[in-house]
Amino acid sequence: MTPSALRKAVNAFSQDTQHQPDYYFVEGYVIGKVAINDIAEIHEWLPELFGDYTAIYRAQLEALMDLHEQCVSSLDGKTYKLPKECALSKQDFAASLAKGAPLPSFCLGLLKALDKVSFENLSLEQKGAVSELQQQLTGFTSLDAAKAAFSNAEPTMPFEREAHDVKRYLAGAIMELGDTLIWDPELDNELGAFEFEEDFDEEQEEIRNSLIENLLKLTHIDSIPLLDQFILNKEQDFITPDYIEENQGNFWLIHETRPYMFIRYHKAWIYFWADRVQEAVDELDVLLRLNPNDNQACRYLYVNGLVILKQWDKLQACLDEYEEESIFMLSAEALMHFAQGGESKALNELKATIKGYNKHFIKMLTGQEKTKQKEIYGYTLGSKEEVLSYIDCGGKKAWLSVEGSLFWLRKKS
Repeated sequence: MTPSALRKAVNAFSQDTQHQPDYYFVEGYVIGKVAINDIAEIHEWLPELFGDYTAIYRAQLEALMDLHEQCVSSLDGKTYKLPKECALSKQDFAASLAKGAPLPSFCLGLLKALDKVSFENLSLEQKGAVSELQQQLTGFTSLDAAKAAFSNAEPTMPFEREAHDVKRYLAGAIMELGDTLIWDPELDNELGAFEFEEDFDEEQEEIRNSLIENLLKLTHIDSIPLLDQFILNKEQDFITPDYIEENQGNFWLIHETRPYMFIRYHKAWIYFWADRVQEAVDELDVLLRLNPNDNQACRYLYVNGLVILKQWDKLQACLDEYEEESIFMLSAEALMHFAQGGESKALNELKATIKGYNKHFIKMLTGQEKTKQKEIYGYTLGSKEEVLSYIDCGGKKAWLSVEGSLFWLRKKS
């Protein structure tokens, strides 16, 4: 989609929503979401950005998906640039910061995204990076804000000059924030059986990094004892029953518990693909109790396990809990209803809804569209990568477990 078509589609959708943000506010918000590594899917943040809306057309949803994908790609590739319309004119400085101008709108959108950052578990460096960018962005929201924000560098320097200097490096500051906030299990300092020491040397850090990296590469059922040893070490170290009771429900927000959560999910994944599905579900039950907000997306493997086990009451409870319209959860719902009652008009409408969310889904699940399985680091809604992620979470296995479901999926209603 061309930039002009993308912008036109986003603005067209916005006009029929409660908040009616302009395109620049939307891009600011989206790049902010990417910078803070918010993995929420588009349908989850649409109401926060646009407010109430009655419908979104396919072209409009695709435009938002394209915008998100472009932001991810440019931030990862260190090529992000603000829209050229978000300029700070030297000839008419005040007009550039007038209400509704592109630059203030962009900055307000980005600030809205940054408001979702939880400072509780950030390091001092991360807190400083967020606060500094918030101050810079606030300075570009109005002329009065610019006077207040950009009059501190040198008493003799006009605030306009300082503002121009800050604006020149604003895109770089956004990319740098993304680097500062990103978390990777390979770089975590709380690994394996090692006890935490503030003064550990580089060699010990490399050993810690290598340990968790190697554990996450294991895929055979015989590797479960190694994962269990890691889990046991963590539970003996600090994740005690008292610690769990005190922090249950917020485990993902605690930086030190994330390696533990990753390894337990990996253990469930191995169980699932070794056809020990009940053990996988039991492991995921624990993770969802520790982190009911499920930033880790355990629910996707979980619902497919429940389909295979025919545990319909637990599946319905999970669907009610998350109320999520995605190919992951809608497919589990469809399989449950097909297994319980066979084809129906309502079920065919649900199939059409799933197809509308991802045009590749039915063809890839039924083998009409061939694709190679590959390692997925992320996906956009409606993409082939989304379907591959669904398959990796046991989706195809769940369909195969319900007799006749794939024939019904492929059948034209």
